[in-house]
Amino acid sequence: MSYTLSGRIQTRLFLIATVGVAWTALITPFVPSSSLSQMGMANTIMTKFMTTIPIGPQQSLLFVNYQMTFETLGLMAGLGIAWEIVYHRLQGLRWDQDWPPLFSLVTVVPEAVALWYVSWVAGVFPPGPTGFSSPEMEMFVIHITTVWLVMWLFSLGPLRVMLPRWRYEGGAILVRG
Repeated sequence: MSYTLSGRIQTRLFLIATVGVAWTALITPFVPSSSLSQMGMANTIMTKFMTTIPIGPQQSLLFVNYQMTFETLGLMAGLGIAWEIVYHRLQGLRWDQDWPPLFSLVTVVPEAVALWYVSWVAGVFPPGPTGFSSPEMEMFVIHITTVWLVMWLFSLGPLRVMLPRWRYEGGAILVRG
């Protein structure tokens, strides 16, 4: 069965709220942060935890990294609803009205570009010297790429095992009885 628009949105939000949040919490301490290299310090978890930077009430760099990654994840969820509407319309143009799994994986490229722009405009990342750059772009790319890959893999396997009727309900997580 093809996904319904409601099912697509529910699936995306469910994956971000479960897999995305768990993966972000796990990976954030290990993602490189340019703030430490600019200070001439080693990019380790302990350094991130102990280093304070002059933003508000002396916060650790690890806290700031968590703040940036979770704000990005929240924006990813919000923008994802708009993307799902676009994808649903495009999917309707295909003869079988379904996406091959590879399409779902490759959609990270346009979504990441749009997400970077919105994150930069929203001030999630510190501005860089030129244009839409930021010293934290490497952190963004690694975070979004790995979150997307883990969510994609989860949707291909464990989600189908945990919710066997999910595919037959048009991708809906919350099914009315």
